This record gives sequence, structure tokens and C-alpha cells, in this order.
Amino acid sequence: MNYIKHFRIGVVLLICVAFLMLSAGAVFAQANPKSSPERLVMPTEKLQKGFEKWVGLEKGSGPWADYYKPVPLHMYWSPKNHYIRPDVSAFKNLFEDYASGDCMGCHDEVTPGIVRSWRDSAHAKPRRTPEIAEKTRAIEEKAGITIEQVTCNFCHGESHDELFMPVADDVCKQCHRQQVVEFASEIADGRPSHQASWISNVVVPWYIEGFRKGEQYSFIGCDQCHPAMEKCDACHTRHKFSSEEARKPEACFSCHMGADHPDAETYQESKMGVIYEMEGETWALDKGLNDVELGGSEMRSPTCQTCHMYNNTTGKWGHNVTSKGRWRMGTFPPKQVEYKSSMKDYPYGITIPPMDKKIDLYDGPNNKKLERWVELCSNCHSGRFARLWFEALDGYMFAAYRKRDEAQLLVEECFDKGWIDVNARDPYPMGDVIADKLGVKLLGEGVYKAFKTTGGKVPVVGPILGVYANFRHDGGNPSAIEVEYGNMWFWYALKGYKGVAHGQQDYAWWWGWAPMVNQLSRIRSQHDMLERVYNIEKKLGIGLGGGK
Repeated sequence: MNYIKHFRIGVVLLICVAFLMLSAGAVFAQANPKSSPERLVMPTEKLQKGFEKWVGLEKGSGPWADYYKPVPLHMYWSPKNHYIRPDVSAFKNLFEDYASGDCMGCHDEVTPGIVRSWRDSAHAKPRRTPEIAEKTRAIEEKAGITIEQVTCNFCHGESHDELFMPVADDVCKQCHRQQVVEFASEIADGRPSHQASWISNVVVPWYIEGFRKGEQYSFIGCDQCHPAMEKCDACHTRHKFSSEEARKPEACFSCHMGADHPDAETYQESKMGVIYEMEGETWALDKGLNDVELGGSEMRSPTCQTCHMYNNTTGKWGHNVTSKGRWRMGTFPPKQVEYKSSMKDYPYGITIPPMDKKIDLYDGPNNKKLERWVELCSNCHSGRFARLWFEALDGYMFAAYRKRDEAQLLVEECFDKGWIDVNARDPYPMGDVIADKLGVKLLGEGVYKAFKTTGGKVPVVGPILGVYANFRHDGGNPSAIEVEYGNMWFWYALKGYKGVAHGQQDYAWWWGWAPMVNQLSRIRSQHDMLERVYNIEKKLGIGLGGGK
């Protein structure tokens, strides 16, 4: 156990940072002027191809591609990498009834819902209103094309022999270049962002470990939520692709809900959401956000889009949703807290931006973001009220981090003093291959040697990847106290964060702070029990305490 005491849990957390560099887009990626803004920019051509080069279903995506084979549904969730054309031989009789280019006639019989949605779309009626007609005219002028209708072949190919699933930077950008470029620009904001979502999904170690252990279908929830980086249909649902629909907060709810980001719940039950529920059907949601009058009859209360699509750089509404993010989903330790646990050593020697430092909530870039938030909120509130609200949010988060720091110190002591036998449990997910795959240059000599020496039986506790307790439970890893700490992080602290951020009092307290500190009490109890058991075994000369 001496190596654990020597490296401490926080130093071992360097592995978390290494994975974050793989999973966080610009956390690992730097701007590449030779690449178009629609492309994901990875640090090497090999890693970039791991996400952009089609591989079918024979291997996975990203740096762990050789360690797992995707489930067949991945062909729809990551079509750039995995789509396979269907066998249409079963529909031979239909090909006899319909001409080669008669997609509508055939699909009106085979998939009528899709056709009906399309018929209600601006793709089917590109001049149905003066506003849509003007947008169509602008697209024709910029793209150098004439649009009568945007039909199946434009998005899916001319025949079943060349059928493809559309992705934003190959298909949508031909007409909607500005929107695709804005959306792709999220990659520069790092994690979290829609542009890093599929990367984040497939590089974390517990995900790959699940495939190795034959539990790949347990991640179907992750797989459904995280493909947002490739397509536009998470917000503009198929095949209507309605802008008006995408301006409604419900467009965000199917992903932005639940334990770690209860955005839907906290917005719906806030005063903002209640006003939307009572009045939203009368609002001017057919107008673009840059054209609507905020605070009046056109939109009296903000939606998700009103707040989060207001761009930090331009001061206008656009398709980048992450440019004003200050707390980065609440998972990166802030500089403003004085830590006692190994979080004080974060980022443990990493020098790659933006992982090379704690979050400074009041540095130049974050102060600019704060001012942009105040500017936005001042459409409906006084500037003083808005500023005090963000001050309260920051204060809440600092206090929550102090509680997490206290909990992490207790967990670390359990490993430092040998109260938990790491050797008696399964390795950390993918721990048996992490060192060889990532190498000493990325991991650092200390962590590299720890993983090589122990075969991956190394505790990983704390920010981001310490929450693997919610994803894997194999052979005693993680222990009960680690599970309690994972829940404190991933469930309750983040619920409280969103409760305060969205002005929902019950989530701030009863679903957030109160259960978070209850978890701290459980962690203390687990810590004390492990100490007592160890001391009893030591007196009896048995177990961990007796060295037998």
C-alpha cells in the first residue's frame, strides 16, 4: 500500500486529466488554421481519423477503437463512423411499383410518418411564408443553387446504392453554413459542449470496460444522448426540422434532464418556466431570437435558448450554446477555494490548456462572460439583481466544493492508511491497459509507474472520472465509501448547482444541498467504520490490520 500513500489519490487523479484531454475537444485540441471550422480538430491526424474516418461496425470510435465493437444502433448515432446501408431486398416488390426517383411515393407506404413530417417542413415548402422565402432566397444566393424543394435525395443520396445518413458538416452546411460553423465553434470552448459529446462518450474508461465485459447495451442511454456533435436533429427533429420547434425549451429537455444536469426540471419549476408554461403558446416563437422583443408580449420570460444561445463574443443569438460557460458543468475545481484534500494539487502537473489550472471565476475571460450574462439578464432584471444572483451562485458553488473537499480528504485517508485493500479488488476500468495505451509522456512518470506496477489496481477518486462508481461495480471496485462520494459529486452537488443557477429553490436545497451533506455524513460513517474494523483486526492480528 506504500505506493498509494506516496502518490496520494489526487496524484493518481492525473489519469482523470489524461482522459479529459482525450474527451474534451479543445481541452486536448488546439485551433488548426488549416482545418475548416466544421471539422473536429484533434492533436494528431490519427486521433482525428479515429472520429472522422468511416470504420463500419468492425471497430469503435476514437483512441480505444480497437478495444470494442459498437452496437448496431451506433450506425444511426454516429453515422460518420459507423453507418451501413440497409439490405432492401425485402422491398423488391415496391421497386416494381415505384420509379427509381419516387422516394415520396414509396416511403408514403413504408414510413408514412416521416413523409408527413417532411410535408409540413420548410424543406417541402421553402416559400410558404415571406420570412421563409427570404431565407430561401439568401441560401440560393450564397450556395449558388436554385431550391424548389429539399427532397430525400439531397440529404440521403440519389439511390439506395449510395444511401447515407446526413451529418452537419457534410450535408447541412451546404445550405446552413453559418449555423453549422457557429455550432462547430463550441469545440473551442472545451468541455462540456455538444461538439465534444460523442468524444466524451466513447473515451471514458468505464464505457470501454462495459463492452469488454459484454455489457455494451447498458450504455444505450449514454449513446442516445451523446451523438449531438454530428447531426442537427437533436434540436431540429426529423423530418420537419422546424426552427420554431427548436426555439422551444422542450427541444432541450430530452437530454438536459436527470441526475447530473437537471436543467429541464429546474427550469420548468422555476418562475421562468412557469411563465413559459402559462403563456408560451402566445409567444413569437416563429421569430428568430435576434428579432424578438424580450420581456414583452413576444417573450415575457426566457427560454433555455434565450439564455444559452446568446453568444459571449458577438453579443447576438447564434448556434454556439457554450460560449458563456463559467462553471463548466460544475466539475472543474475553482481557484477561489482553499483545499485540504489533494484537490489543492489540481491539475497535478498537466500543462495543456485549459487543464493546466483550476478555474478562476474572476479572471479576464470569465469576467467578460459574467458581464455578458449581466447584459443578457438586464433585459428583464436590474443589473444589480443579476450581478447579485451570479454572486450567490458562485458562493453556493464555493461552499459545495468545500464540502466535497472534506469528503475527498476522508476517502483519501482510507487508502493512505490501508483501510481499503486495493489488491483484493478488480482494476480500475481499463486499468490493465491504460499505461501501455497512453504512455509515460501523457500520464506522467508517477502515474505511469503506479499503473504498470499494480496492473491497474489504483484508486481514482474525485473530479470527473472518480464518479465511475455510477457506471461500474466489479470485484469490490469501487468500495462503498467511493460510491457514496461518487453520488455526492454526480447526483447531489450538481443538482444543487442547477437549482441555484435556474432559480429553483427546492432543487437548490432538498434535491441538492441537503442530500449532498447527507452523503458527507455517510462518508464520515464509512470512514469511521473502516478505521474501527482495521484497528480491531490489528489487535486480533487478522485481516488488513494484521497483515495476513
